[in-house]
Amino acid sequence: MKALQHILIGITVLLGLSNIVAQPYTLDKNIKPVKLELRDDKKYDGAKGIATNASILGDEINYFFVKGHDLFQFIDVYIFSNYGDPALQATLVKDNWNDNYETQNTKSSKDGIINFKLRTYGDFGFKITSPNREKINYTIIVYATEPVMEYLDTPFVKASKADMEEADATAMTNESSSGGNSNMILYIALGAALLVIGFLAAKVLGNKKSTNILLFLLLFVPFSGIAQYHGGGFWDPDNVRNGDYEEWLRNQSERHQQEGFVGDMEGLKRLSSLTEDLNGKLDGVLKKYKVIKELYDAYTGLGDCINSVPLPGAPRVPTFCESAECGSCFTDARRRLQETRYTFEKLKTIYVCTKNFSDKAIAFGDNVSGVHGVSGMAWQAERIKIEKSVRELQKAYDNKYIELLQDFQNALVDLNNCEAEHGIADWYDRFGYLYYDFIKFHYTRQN
Repeated sequence: MKALQHILIGITVLLGLSNIVAQPYTLDKNIKPVKLELRDDKKYDGAKGIATNASILGDEINYFFVKGHDLFQFIDVYIFSNYGDPALQATLVKDNWNDNYETQNTKSSKDGIINFKLRTYGDFGFKITSPNREKINYTIIVYATEPVMEYLDTPFVKASKADMEEADATAMTNESSSGGNSNMILYIALGAALLVIGFLAAKVLGNKKSTNILLFLLLFVPFSGIAQYHGGGFWDPDNVRNGDYEEWLRNQSERHQQEGFVGDMEGLKRLSSLTEDLNGKLDGVLKKYKVIKELYDAYTGLGDCINSVPLPGAPRVPTFCESAECGSCFTDARRRLQETRYTFEKLKTIYVCTKNFSDKAIAFGDNVSGVHGVSGMAWQAERIKIEKSVRELQKAYDNKYIELLQDFQNALVDLNNCEAEHGIADWYDRFGYLYYDFIKFHYTRQN
């Protein structure tokens, strides 16, 4: 696990992830969204969440955006009124505030609780309105489960008798030939060459690293500031679970009534049901959705850059030991192989999501820059910065791709040695290289 964390940290530093995909893009300075930065859940490793209390006054629109989640987490957004049962409407958005993915209303939601279920990379947002122009005090809870990396099927299948017999024949042929391991040596040499090329490329780009990160910072500094809003601070998952937020809400009842919020404190009942839901959230989710595919189907992939299905066309790889329980060498090599597969997935998702975001930001800016008082020359300067940052991102992707490809090949080479030890000689030459070529092609940057 530490190896995976090390790789992911490397990607984070290289690409400046916290600033690449920012809040929904806008040139409208009147939009001032509130940032909801997810906080660690002390009870469940890797889970995060936040709660806040806010009010909407009549015909205004409240904007919020969420940061701090991972693309492998299942995210729930809960929104409900604290007093009575007024109509409260929320719209989920992604790349800009005009892209409406889903709209829900408390009047048509179960128990009066709006619940968006999603998976995404980068910031996402939601807009809250009062359709009947009522004065409403409400609660927002955002909760992200522990990361779940399950959707990539194992590529390994038990080797057939014919595979084993062919392996024995191949082994005998290789023993009588001085060049029996020439292919493996060639693959290792090529892999080492790739690593050297990547190292040299990193050296060439090394002096630009600070400049690249600065460009990302300049590119995605939001046009809209963080707004002051009618609310009561931010609460972490433990504060919600242990009753601190509930007690605070009770204590605000008299003040809220004086401010004109009417109705019984129905929010306490709604909060109680969600507090139970946050205890073992992922356990409950996995029990409800017994098949992992159903779980991914229940949580919408926000944006068309989020994958949740096995890779199409992936080859099946014969192996002596299908379950990796035949020896420690299988277990270790396959663990590293699996970690690298999901790191490849993260790298590709980061790139595709960021590229999509940049393309939409440029299209949005081209269309509305004049409407929001941004002069043509000012917007063109901003556009050039966006395009330059994308080019730097492409270089960063290519460098990390080379590094991960070498890690992937190293794991396959270790599996080759393990297979040879347990009964399949020249496993890499016969089976492993097919999977290597598939991964190499699938994760090559397309644009």
